[in-house]
Amino acid sequence: MDEIERLELQIEDLREAIERSRRLALAGRAATIAGPALLIAILVGLLDFTPARTIFALALAIGGMVLSGSSRATTEELRRALSGAEAERNAAIDALPLVDLGEGTNRRDASF
Repeated sequence: MDEIERLELQIEDLREAIERSRRLALAGRAATIAGPALLIAILVGLLDFTPARTIFALALAIGGMVLSGSSRATTEELRRALSGAEAERNAAIDALPLVDLGEGTNRRDASF
């Protein structure tokens, strides 16, 4: 049972890590959209041009792409690890010996 409990904890940790990675990927996609939108707003004249805004917009666009791609790759790697841990846990459960409870425990035979 100790091995199964360890695998259950590992599976729970992997699921939490996948969720964090998904949130980071979403933040990366938002930054990837916000950066070019800010650049367009500067080019169209909705915002005054300043070097700081331009650099910030470029950093958002590039950083968002990097964060999104990295998080996506991490999520896939974590999903593979989760599948392996679940398969290992299932194999450990299947390897447990069955316990014979005897004939008197069958509910269909019990009279109430």
